[in-house]
Amino acid sequence: MIFSLSLVFSSLAATYAFLRFLLYWTQDAKEPPTIVTGIPFFGPLIGMARQKSGYYNQLRDTYKLPIYTLRLPFSRMYIVNATELVPTLQKQWRNISFAAIAADAGNLVGMSKEAVRIMHKDLTSEHGFSVSWPKYITPVMSPGKDLDELSRKAIEVFVGELEKIKAQGTVKTGLWQWTNRIMDTSTTEAVWGPDNPYRDPVVAEAWKIFEAGFLTLSVFPFARYIYPRLHRARETAAAAMTEYIRKGGHKRASGLVQKRYEHHRSFGLRDEDIARGELGNTFAVLGSTTPCALWVLYHIFSDPKVLSDVRKEVLALVRESIDENKRTVSSIDLANIRTSCPILLSTFQETLRHRTVTPGPRVLLEDVLLDGRILLKKGNMLMLPASVQHTNTSAWGEDAGSFDHMRFVARPGQKKPNKVAFRAFGGGHVLCPGRHFASTELMALAALMVLQFDVVPVAGKWIEPTWKNSPVQAGFPIPDEDISVEFRTREPGKAWQVQFSGADATMGIVKEDVVAVGK
Repeated sequence: MIFSLSLVFSSLAATYAFLRFLLYWTQDAKEPPTIVTGIPFFGPLIGMARQKSGYYNQLRDTYKLPIYTLRLPFSRMYIVNATELVPTLQKQWRNISFAAIAADAGNLVGMSKEAVRIMHKDLTSEHGFSVSWPKYITPVMSPGKDLDELSRKAIEVFVGELEKIKAQGTVKTGLWQWTNRIMDTSTTEAVWGPDNPYRDPVVAEAWKIFEAGFLTLSVFPFARYIYPRLHRARETAAAAMTEYIRKGGHKRASGLVQKRYEHHRSFGLRDEDIARGELGNTFAVLGSTTPCALWVLYHIFSDPKVLSDVRKEVLALVRESIDENKRTVSSIDLANIRTSCPILLSTFQETLRHRTVTPGPRVLLEDVLLDGRILLKKGNMLMLPASVQHTNTSAWGEDAGSFDHMRFVARPGQKKPNKVAFRAFGGGHVLCPGRHFASTELMALAALMVLQFDVVPVAGKWIEPTWKNSPVQAGFPIPDEDISVEFRTREPGKAWQVQFSGADATMGIVKEDVVAVGK
């Protein structure tokens, strides 16, 4: 028995020693320093699974390296800490590629082999499928007619939903459940139009199942047989979207959907593949805005000072009039919040900074020598974790870990925030084209809520929810438990007239927008 235990421990020690030797022996001296974890190659996987985005923050604070290597089984991950490296990395977009990751998503949603081949073609060219489509849709997602139509439709959904709540006086609900539902409805109605396939509860539920477990399909071989429920959910959503395209629903949809269809057809994709591609696009339009709405409302209503400042600012936009029935009508044009509500905008931006947990993945298509001295090897991953940049004290100050709703408000004598370190919408060649719609939609919802409701926690005080079980792929933390609240109508019986006249101005949320405004 003692001999057997001795043999086991000897074998484990030998294996550990071999892995440590292998790690050092296969590491190029020019690569970023390797952080050696307790279990070589497997330690990082355990750390990321347990701590999620917090793992990168911990390693940054412990080792204080500008960039480092994590060794995984059969691959490497290069993790970037230093903000000053970001502009250099963004210039290398052809070889440090996000387009390659986007192309891989074709397999995830079940597109044909030919479609996936097209998506992977010319990944280093601005004329290739996966590189060109974000720029192709940019005109309809920039300030103008098409973006106004998207925003207007989403606001119509908000107004209708809030009128129903006001008719009931006080409504008890889960804040996450409610924001999840209203954001899904407003966004899908705005994007996919009158034939929105997600109106069908069966399709909407199928999408939720697929969204929660889509990484399983990409990680496990034969996942369709091991996880049949997940595969059926994907196919249910795909069938609904295929029928939507077949009936011409895209022709009556937003400019965004029409542009995507036009782009994909120009590369020879069949309608069924375009329909499945819309599942991937559903991730883009719902994946971050829905949980972000929860955190925006949480930060506003859980802090009396934030609520007071935002409410006062938005109330200044309200105009009173008397209608034909001698009633006082309060009117607001929500287009004005984009340029006349710096505190609301700052609160929104600070929520993005404080809560975004996107890992910012890229893949190396070729060897890259960064700054002429740091070697990044072909075939490996590079990560720009938002949480690392957003908690960088050199970029944001010593209070980087706290929530300051005034952080982005321009004030005399205050240092301007480092826009390069703001990664909520990406940056450089990988800049979210939907940022203007998402920003307007979320700020409009917040404005309507502070004007018309008090949101009160049923527990008597606000308790920040934990998010230990939030999915790895989530762009914002998904709470472990909902926050039970009451929506209390502030002025029952008061008539409201809400409009969105349109806006041509660009909000300076990311560095690229600030530069564009300054031209």
